[in-house]
Amino acid sequence: MEKTKYKISELAEVAGVTVRTIRYYVSKGLLTPPVEDGMYSMYSEANLKELKLIKAYQEQYLPLDVIREKLLQGETGDDVDLKAIDDQNETEFLYRKVLVIPGVELNVREDVLDKEKVEVLVNYMKKIISNI
Repeated sequence: MEKTKYKISELAEVAGVTVRTIRYYVSKGLLTPPVEDGMYSMYSEANLKELKLIKAYQEQYLPLDVIREKLLQGETGDDVDLKAIDDQNETEFLYRKVLVIPGVELNVREDVLDKEKVEVLVNYMKKIISNI
């Protein structure tokens, strides 16, 4: 069974990024180059998964060089989206991991995620950890 293939413009639309972003990610080694070169370059489902993973890591405030290293080490993104069930009303919540320092992560429920407040909290946590 053949995998779905995308033109660069189709991949950009499906992934919610710009064509320029895709080209940039390929040039920086974050995204696997297209299956075919030149005017008829075609991207695969694997490229779409990579783009989604890059976006998820960016939501964790990771810089692109760290994301590239994670991808080169074969990270699959299993640690990106954590789901939990609220037993009282069986509502499903999506959690995001935010890296504070290597080995210390903060799980924040997505529906209450305020990026500015999370950044402030992470900065406080870093200060506290550096004083220990």
